[in-house]
Amino acid sequence: MGGLFGAKAPAPPAPDPAIAAAQARQEARLAEEERSKKAQIAARQRARQTGGMRMLLSETRPDAQTGIQTTLGVG
Repeated sequence: MGGLFGAKAPAPPAPDPAIAAAQARQEARLAEEERSKKAQIAARQRARQTGGMRMLLSETRPDAQTGIQTTLGVG
């Protein structure tokens, strides 16, 4: 019966591998940016909670007393 419905349609072309690779790179970059922003926000929150004079006078800083002045630039 051939007719109109007898022939198969050609298969669509395969997607370009360069496009797929570029899309994968972009998704990875966006995921890394999101992770980085979350880490920055968390670091700011930690600094706000635990910072201040305690951090300035910490024993882990080699110059703990150097950064603190009792006068305004007069030395």
